[in-house]
Amino acid sequence: MNDKFYTLKKEKQDTMINGAMQIFALCGYRHSSTDDMVKASGVSKGLWFHYFDTKAGLYSFVAAYALKYAMLELSMCSIEDGEDYFDVRIKFEVCKMRMIDKYPYMPLFICEVLREEDPDVEDDIADVRERYNDMMQELLLKADYRALRKHEDYYLLTDMLDYTMDALLMNGYHSGSFSKEEYLSQVKKHMDAMKKVIYRD
Repeated sequence: MNDKFYTLKKEKQDTMINGAMQIFALCGYRHSSTDDMVKASGVSKGLWFHYFDTKAGLYSFVAAYALKYAMLELSMCSIEDGEDYFDVRIKFEVCKMRMIDKYPYMPLFICEVLREEDPDVEDDIADVRERYNDMMQELLLKADYRALRKHEDYYLLTDMLDYTMDALLMNGYHSGSFSKEEYLSQVKKHMDAMKKVIYRD
């Protein structure tokens, strides 16, 4: 990335970041094109290549930007030691929805970044992805798991919820009209259903 990108007005930076996030989130790294980003952002192709030499470089920059922004948001979630596990997970989802106000495709893009395995970018995003995952684990360790039927179900439960939340995000975005309120309503319904199965009577 050309460091002169940071000399652009913040509004222009965000326009380009949002355009890249939208296309990468919806298409994945391999199937994304700069032409689509031009259409999504209204920023000329020449300007994209002036600041980012390659698609891999652009992806790595935007992925790092998104994960660092998400970590900052998560650090303000006010999660206390001993909070109910599902209450903590709800806070994570509310935090995701706050990101949408400034970066509409960030939650879906982060979902894509955490599963990206393309060799062109995997090494470049490994460090920041690991720091993000470590932070999530640290926050989850604050939760109270005593209501679970089996304490060892924690990892399986976390995986189940991760896949469920990702699927709800994808369905919402690909429907063409994502609604924060509808998403959080669906999240609560799914978590309430899981509680009935997972929690002790």
